Amino acid sequence: MAPGASAEQVLEALYQAALVWQPGRSGAAMGAPGADAEGEGARLARHSRRLLQRGASPIEALDSALVALLFAAERGAVETSADADTGTVTEERAREIASRWESYPDRLRDEGSSDVWPGNPRRNLQLMVTRRCQLRCTYCPVDKGDRDMSAGVVDRAVDLLLTARSPRVRLDLTGGEALLREDLVRRAVDRLAEGASARGKQTDLYMVTNGLAIDGGTARWLAEAGFELELSLDGPPEIHNRWKVPRDRGVDPYGRTRAAIEAVLAAGGRHRVVMVVTPETVTDLPRSFRHVVDLGVRKVDVNYAVGRRWRGEPLRGYLDGLRQVVADHRGAIRGGDLRLGNLGSRNEPSILNAEWMVDTDGSLHRMTEWALEAWRPSGVAEPSVGHVSRVRRWDDLYTGRFHAYLTLLRTYAWRDPALRETLLDSVITGREVARAMGFVRRELS
Repeated sequence: MAPGASAEQVLEALYQAALVWQPGRSGAAMGAPGADAEGEGARLARHSRRLLQRGASPIEALDSALVALLFAAERGAVETSADADTGTVTEERAREIASRWESYPDRLRDEGSSDVWPGNPRRNLQLMVTRRCQLRCTYCPVDKGDRDMSAGVVDRAVDLLLTARSPRVRLDLTGGEALLREDLVRRAVDRLAEGASARGKQTDLYMVTNGLAIDGGTARWLAEAGFELELSLDGPPEIHNRWKVPRDRGVDPYGRTRAAIEAVLAAGGRHRVVMVVTPETVTDLPRSFRHVVDLGVRKVDVNYAVGRRWRGEPLRGYLDGLRQVVADHRGAIRGGDLRLGNLGSRNEPSILNAEWMVDTDGSLHRMTEWALEAWRPSGVAEPSVGHVSRVRRWDDLYTGRFHAYLTLLRTYAWRDPALRETLLDSVITGREVARAMGFVRRELS
């Protein structure tokens, strides 16, 4: 049998199972694909079997198997050593298989019935209403500029989300700094409310913000509109301001964000704070976390900066810091008075984010593309899967972590050896974080 053939047999078995799978039916009932006793096919079969037995659908198992295939090939290509696993599928073969299976969502929709096609698994859409921002955070990969979304793009994006078959949808506003175009934010909120009322849908609102444009009045409006805010505060002033560099001199990023948090707390608005940790500040993680909690915040996510090198001592420090946070606040976390987002349904590796986003020009993207945007090799065009004006139904869109991974490889990592190692590092870091937090969750239960 040719190298990699057994891997394709596993993928084909999952695809055939997906063609007859009915939503709501346990994937475990489909059985498990077989494979040779050795090689990548056997590993994919075992991987898929575990997912199916846990109730995953064959479509989810197919996507995960493709991610596993790419990961094994990339790790084998980057980490050559004397004890390298010679059974790992080659990089060339993985590229060939990935290209062949890239269109599986369209194939499933075309070859299956409407009952089989699950539709877009996502119920949220991110709008990058502006690329402008008051900060130039040194770890932020998003390109900044003076580009704003037009009112027409806002309207079309909201209308597209409202075509979802899901009875509940969520609109996410981000940037840049979304509140620099509060007029567009308000337009999106009004159009969503009007359209949802006409269709009998429920809605949620989410905003990523640095808080610099939030005062008491804005905080009250955001609370009344029903937003959940994701505010960014990395710790006490000396840590926060080390990385949050203001565009204009004289601005105190920490002071402005702390004032915003206090205003949001006073307004009773829903919120969480994201702490971004870098390898240079990882030893301060428990102290920074306590500082944020002492401000009155009760939902905190501790993110590792994507695009940095974490494996080795920095990753051990990050995991040790999270364990120390749990030890320091165990009673509050167990009692539900404090939420550490890393212990929730966080989807790792975070770099393989398969959510949908609309850029300022209306182009439609997978959110993962922004994870390495600041380091895009010269001459490489920004990837896009279409424009909101040309997509008619939300449920015709389908993407998984496999597509996110393949996009990052094609756009960045296969063109630049350093970015390739960085991407692999981020994927491995995410896998290790997920494993470690799983153990912590079990210890808490």
